[in-house]
Formats: sequence, C-alpha cells, structure tokens
Amino acid sequence: MGTRQLESFVRERCRSGTLTVPEAGRLFDRLLATRDPAPSIYPFNHLFTELVRMNNVTNHYVTIFSLFDRLTQNKHVSPDVCTYGILINCCARVDRVGFAFVLLGRFLKVGPGVHSDVFNPLLKGLCKDNRIHEAAAIVLDKMPKLGCTPDLFSYNTLMSGLCKMGQIEKAEELLDCMVSKGLQPDAVTYNTLIDGLCKKGEIDKAKELLDYMVSKGLQPDAVTYNTLIDGLCKKGEIDKAKELLDYMVSKGLQPNVVTYNTLIDGLCKKGLLDKATQMLQCMISKGLEPNVVTYTALMDVLCKKGEIGKAEELLDYMVSEGLEPNIVTYTTLIDGLCKKGLLDKATQILQCMITEGLEPNVVIYNALMDVLCKKGEIEKAEELLDFMVSKGVQPDVLNYNILIDGLCKKGQLDKANQMVQCMISKGLEPDVVTFSALMDMLCKKGEIEKAEELLDFMVSKGVQPDIVTYTILIDGLCKKGLLDKANQMVQCMISKGFEPDLVTYNVVMDVLCKEGAIEKAEELLDFMVSKGLQPNAVNYNTLIDGLCKKGQLDKANQMVQCMTSKGLEPDVVTFSALMDMLCKKGEIEKAEELLDFMVSKGVQPDIVTYTILIDGLRKKGLLDKAEQVLQCIISKGLEPDVVTYNALGYTVQTRRN
Repeated sequence: MGTRQLESFVRERCRSGTLTVPEAGRLFDRLLATRDPAPSIYPFNHLFTELVRMNNVTNHYVTIFSLFDRLTQNKHVSPDVCTYGILINCCARVDRVGFAFVLLGRFLKVGPGVHSDVFNPLLKGLCKDNRIHEAAAIVLDKMPKLGCTPDLFSYNTLMSGLCKMGQIEKAEELLDCMVSKGLQPDAVTYNTLIDGLCKKGEIDKAKELLDYMVSKGLQPDAVTYNTLIDGLCKKGEIDKAKELLDYMVSKGLQPNVVTYNTLIDGLCKKGLLDKATQMLQCMISKGLEPNVVTYTALMDVLCKKGEIGKAEELLDYMVSEGLEPNIVTYTTLIDGLCKKGLLDKATQILQCMITEGLEPNVVIYNALMDVLCKKGEIEKAEELLDFMVSKGVQPDVLNYNILIDGLCKKGQLDKANQMVQCMISKGLEPDVVTFSALMDMLCKKGEIEKAEELLDFMVSKGVQPDIVTYTILIDGLCKKGLLDKANQMVQCMISKGFEPDLVTYNVVMDVLCKEGAIEKAEELLDFMVSKGLQPNAVNYNTLIDGLCKKGQLDKANQMVQCMTSKGLEPDVVTFSALMDMLCKKGEIEKAEELLDFMVSKGVQPDIVTYTILIDGLRKKGLLDKAEQVLQCIISKGLEPDVVTYNALGYTVQTRRN
C-alpha cells in the first residue's frame, strides 16, 4: 500500500467510529515507517484526534503522549499547530493542565508560528479547573504580547468560565473588550452571558441583553429563549415565562422538549399541578414526547402534595411508555415515601433501583436515615451510615446532622458528641444545624448555661447563628422563666439582622400564657401583626389555650372568631382547648356538643381530645359514658395513652367503691 493510499485508509478508519487504541497504534507505526514519500502530518493528526475523542481517554492518554514523543523524535514528519492543539486538548480532558503548559512552551520554542488554535484548548482546560485568572491573563495579556490575536472561541471560552464562577460583571466587561477590539460576538457569546445573568437572578438585564443581541442583527435561538424561560421560572415568574414562550413562537421558533420541561418544572415547583398537566397536554399536542425529566417533575409535585399513590402510578405509566427511571426519579419517589413515613415502601423502591443497576446517592441515604431517626430507630440509621460508606458513598454534613439531631432528640448527648467528633475526623465542619441540634437538647434538659456557652463556641468557630438557633435559646430561657434574658436574646437577634418569625413570637407568647400574662401575650400578637407577620393557627391556639386555662371562655371564643375571620380554620388543638375548659367548668354536655360540632366540620378528634372528655365525665361521675368513650377510641384505631389510662384507673377505683 502506497503512502497516499495509507493516508486515505487511516482517514477512513478514523471516520468509521470503530477505531480501537491497539489498531491506532499499529496504523501509527505503519505511517512512521513509510518512506518515498514520507506521509504528511495530517493522518497522524487524524489518529490523535480520534484517540482523544474516545470516551475512555483517561485510560490511554499515556499512550497518546508516548506516540507524540515518537513523532517528535523522527526526522521525516514534524508536528504542526493542529497537532499541538490536539495534544493540549487531551491534557485538558484528562486534567493534566500542567503538562499542557509544557507542550505550549515546546510549541512556542519550535513551532511554526503562534496561533490561537494552540491556546484555545489550554484556555478550555484552565476554565474547567476554575483557574479563570490564569485564563484571563492568557487572553488579555500573554497572547497579544506573543503576536497572537485571541479569536471568538478564545473570548467565548473565557466568557463561559467567568459566568460559571458567577463573575458576571467581569464577563460583561469582557463583552465590551471584544467589541472594542473589533471582534463581533456571536449567538454563543450572548447565550453564555444571558445564562450567567439568569443564574444570578438578573433576569431584567438578561432580557436587555437579548434585545441588544437582536439590535445587532443576531437572531436568538431556542437555547436563548430556554435560558430566559428557565431564569423566569426559577424566580417564580411563571406568567412572564409563558409570555416569553408565546413571543418565541411568534418569532417562528418552535419550543422543544427542554422548553416545555422547564415550564412544567416551574409550575410544579409552584405547586400548580393542574396547570403543569395542561402544559404537558400542550407539549404532546405539538408532537413532542415527554421524557424522564417531564415525569420526574410531575412526580416531585405529587410527592410534595403527599399524593404518593399517584406518584407511584405515574412511575408505572412512565415505564409502560418505555422510559427508564433515572437516579433523580427514584430519589424523588424515595424521598416522598420517607417524608410520609412509608419506610417499607421506600426500601422496596430502593431494591428495585439497585436491581436496575443504579446506585443510591447521598440524597437517598439522607431520606432513609431521616425517617429512621424520626421513628427513633437510631441504631438502624447508624448501620445505614456504615453501609453507605462501605458502598463508597461519602457522607455529607447533612447525613451527620440527621444522626446528631436524632441522638439529641433521644437525649443521648455523649453519642451525639461522638458523632460530631467522627464528622470532624472526616474533614467535615459542624454547621449551624449541628450546633442548633446540640443546643436544643441542652435547653430541653434545662442546661441553659451550657447552651449559651455552646453559642459562644459556635461563633468563635466562625459559624453564625440563624433564626432557628436564636429561637431555640429563647424558648429554653422562657421555659426556665428567664424572661429578661429571653428578651435580651430577642434584641441580640434583631441587632444581627434577624427578624423574629412566627415560631419565635409563639415561644414568647406560650410562656406568657403559662405565666398567666394573657394581656401581654395579646399585645405581642398585635405587635407581630404591626411588623407585617400574619399569625398562624399555632399562634391563635396558644392564646386560646391560655385564655381557656384562665377560664375566660368569652374571650377565647372571640379569639376563635378572630382566627376564622383571618381565613384560619380551628383545628383539633383549638377544639381540645375549648373542651378542656368546658369540662373543668363541669359543662360536660356543652363539651360533648362541641365534639359533635368539631366532627361535623371535618376535624377528627385525637387521643388528647378523647382523654379530656373521659376525664371530664369521670369527674362528673358519668362512669358508663367514660367507658363508652374508651370503646369509641379503640374502635377508631387510636391507642389510649398513659393519661387516658390514669383517668380510667380512677373510674375503676370509683366503681369498686
């Protein structure tokens, strides 16, 4: 086979997509050994290009550099600009940017001339490694000094790196720099910057840039519009996103699957399931097939709404349509099942996922550990942590925080501290959630001073308290009756830029009510409203319970009316508080009437409600009725607790007498 025939054969083998590393090596040897005439550099470049393009390049990049060394040592064929560009690109792909600089230095020393094709792969590698400052120095300083003018690819690569790092202002300056040097930005340039602005939440500036782009004669493509639609959806501006969709269509551009998926996901995140379903139907009517991303978004909103059964049905339908669930799909469903406490079902889905060759990720382990801890099964959660480590999944701060919080809620301070030490030994720093969990346990144990010391230690470590931390401490101080210190903590919290939320106010209102200072609690309710906070059912229930315990039935009923006027429905806690007061006043018939009214409103009594009624009936000597209520409790599948049995114990004793 002659030289030209061999070159042609090499070119065809490279284009075939079936070339292997060993075959490439053999072809390289044949080319290097060919004489009369010697081959050109082009077939060598074809081979290098194909070797670098292969997916498993990290497994054979040493072979590539070995072949390159052999090429540079022969006297018949010399590497050209393209060769060096290919090899530098290889360095970027396999994270060997340091060696890329060595190649660049060799090229500048022996190369045929400076060219942007050699610098551009290096820029790509630097930006991939987040070494943006070095990339900028090459584009803006090094290349011009060497007589090499950065081209559009050079600027676009740097632009992408700056946007990826969130350095949008510098990216905008780079755009101006490009224009000042007479280089016209293309659609890629504008799309990159628009995407960066959207990710920073600067949607208005992104839209202005879109208009500017059009004014320069460049037509936005589907990528441009999809980027803006995504930005608007992430800001929750769904109506504006849909308007942009309509505008996009009016300009003759057809939305694609990505466009619709973005809108469906945005609607789902807003909880607008019906509208998301309508968008799905619109998508199908346009001849576009929903994919795994579409169905996963819908499953996510169903899980968040607690409609797990429908989410499972959607998974089955998706599979019946020939779509394979991915790790995100399974994570969504497992997390939803765990949040509903359906551990067995979550475990079944996990097994199904593993069977299909997908390995659980840290999010799935977090969900499973969380439900185990909430069920009090700390040992099993710890075993799961060990199992995930054995599977090569490294725990994150959230994993440890879940366990630490679970241990704290079980009162196991020593084990919680051991877990903190284990976490630190793994190179993970405790965060505000870690410290808050430990402080909460200390406060519940009444060890307020230790909790305050922990706060000081936390701050000394550079971890700033958040609203939850302050609320935990305020609650602990209030429960110890240290109202002055609690008030100081509230002032400290405000001075740090944290406004008390509904939970914080409720903590203070609760202690005021327990101390009988109802008027002050009411004043606090008015004050929080003046601060723009809308009280919730918990706030009203705290006051209603306080008024009931003071025997102020009329004022309690007025508070219920106020609560209802604000669009808040009385719940089981509200009715139980009112029933408790009626029972304590001996007005059992009214308490029973209130129970019937409560049920007619769709509010189901709980064990506390029934126990209140049993206790009231016992104190009135209505023992048969008390036993009837007990039977009602059992028939409804409710478990009487120790308080219920105590009440019934008195009943039995009375009957014996």
